[in-house]
Amino acid sequence: MERFKMVDSNEERNFMYFGPSLPTNQSDESAMEEFCRSSVTTIWHYHGGCTVGKVVDGDFRVMGVNSLRVVDGSTFSCLSRDQSSSHYHDVRPVS
Repeated sequence: MERFKMVDSNEERNFMYFGPSLPTNQSDESAMEEFCRSSVTTIWHYHGGCTVGKVVDGDFRVMGVNSLRVVDGSTFSCLSRDQSSSHYHDVRPVS
């Protein structure tokens, strides 16, 4: 568990923590396991919920709704294995 602990330094005063703090006894494996199960989350970029042709047209206009476009990861049915944010930037209209 040592590699996951913050190094003591003056810099940590600049951090604001939200949510549960680490267990008091960090050498208690079961307490650390419970902490991780209750507080650790994914950082995945979600995509694929608004696929082109079913929800939006080729110009990302929501079908059946005037003046509304969806331009985010939900319009992608699949992404390559690189930095997914690069795909989001490519969606913008090109003039």
